[in-house]
Amino acid sequence: RPPSAMRPTAVLAALALPLAAAFSPSAPSLLAGRRPALSTFAGRSAARVAPCMVSKEGIEAKAQLLKVISDGDGKTVTGEMQIDALMATLSKEGTKFDRKVADGDWALVFERDGKNSPTLQKASAAKQRPGTAFANFESEKGEFLNVAQLFGGKGVLKATVAFSEVDGKDTRISCDIVDASIKLWKLPTLPLPLRAKGGWLDFVYLDDELRITKGNRGGTFVHVRPSRVAELFPVAL
Repeated sequence: RPPSAMRPTAVLAALALPLAAAFSPSAPSLLAGRRPALSTFAGRSAARVAPCMVSKEGIEAKAQLLKVISDGDGKTVTGEMQIDALMATLSKEGTKFDRKVADGDWALVFERDGKNSPTLQKASAAKQRPGTAFANFESEKGEFLNVAQLFGGKGVLKATVAFSEVDGKDTRISCDIVDASIKLWKLPTLPLPLRAKGGWLDFVYLDDELRITKGNRGGTFVHVRPSRVAELFPVAL
């Protein structure tokens, strides 16, 4: 094959690998742009599950948390303190990881990076718009799909993460990246040699429409069902 025939793939790989290297198992996004159609991702709705039992205090904390996030106050000092307090309240609800409840599509609406979060993840946090990154669970397969947009929606980076429950810690799952790919513009989808083991994700709170998690690299993430995004952020979308 002549060298010229390899150039598009070589260029794509050169762009992709530095980005993919920062895509930790527990991180749901790198760079975000406009929100694409859900069919770009898992294209599935969560199976209907029985509503989780939550106390009155928990219900109020959940509503307040989503309000602080939707109002855009989560990046202020006061907002961060509120979020910490509300998450602490929700953590007392005693919820744990449940495959049935976690199953389906989840849109990222809030992210706080930790000290050890990937550099690109930190750089993207300020620009990220709610509902433009996804972490979609396929519980029967023991996998979830992390999806991040690149270059203002002109590219999509995907990483498949295999998960399993951790003995003795009912709020934690182990996370290993087992597959990854990138698609830029109209170029073919390119598989990436990205694999990573040893990550984990702690579920601070989980019900059928909200999940709060903390990753092994210190990040905190709040996801909601995609159907809630337009309601919470009508202007942003």
